[in-house]
Amino acid sequence: MILSVVLPAYNEQATIEPVILEHARVLAGLNGPLHDWEILCLDDASTDGTLARLRELEQRIPRLRVLAHERNQGIFQSFHDLFAAARGTHIYLTAADGQWPAANLLRLLLEIQRGADLAVGVRPNRREVYSLQRRAVSCMFNLMPRLLFGVKTEDAGSVKLGLREIFNFQLISRSPFAEAERIIRARLEGYRVAFAPIQFLRRPAGKQRGASWRNVRRSLADCIRCYTAYRAKPAWSPRRA
Repeated sequence: MILSVVLPAYNEQATIEPVILEHARVLAGLNGPLHDWEILCLDDASTDGTLARLRELEQRIPRLRVLAHERNQGIFQSFHDLFAAARGTHIYLTAADGQWPAANLLRLLLEIQRGADLAVGVRPNRREVYSLQRRAVSCMFNLMPRLLFGVKTEDAGSVKLGLREIFNFQLISRSPFAEAERIIRARLEGYRVAFAPIQFLRRPAGKQRGASWRNVRRSLADCIRCYTAYRAKPAWSPRRA
């Protein structure tokens, strides 16, 4: 296994350094399970000192690669560019905001070693960390895939570890619903998807942006588009019987 740890970043000057250093320490201790690893971080045209901090870290950590957008392009394009640039056989998707301890990687790696193609982290403490509005949005978008597609996504917006090919699916969605579609598509194609409880912390700094009404509207539209498309014969064939 060659592992690419990918992190999108936007205005995370306060958290980016400890997050990357923590993941580098954990990865350095995994020489047994891993043939090689890298950390790939993309700055989405931050307006603070995030990119400057990343450039400094890049000089100190040989296996860190930094990408940068000249203009802000949003989380979907950041994910797309990170997945395309990753060199690993497997990809671990996490965040730069300090809410996802690097120990989560070890928990999901265990599921991969047990035979999963994609391991998805499940946050057991969202009730304590998120506002009522954020919990309602999360509940809705985890319920809809089960009702419309017959697939449990559990916690689509969480950290994930899996085969690189799963992260390079050509998806319909162009909103945060893309991560739910990724799990739906993996299940429908016959990939083995596992779910595991992980740690999730309160944000130490910065601002939550994921549950904006704009993202909610775009995600609802993408959900409907996926339902319409997947009801017809898909352009792909099941990977396994």
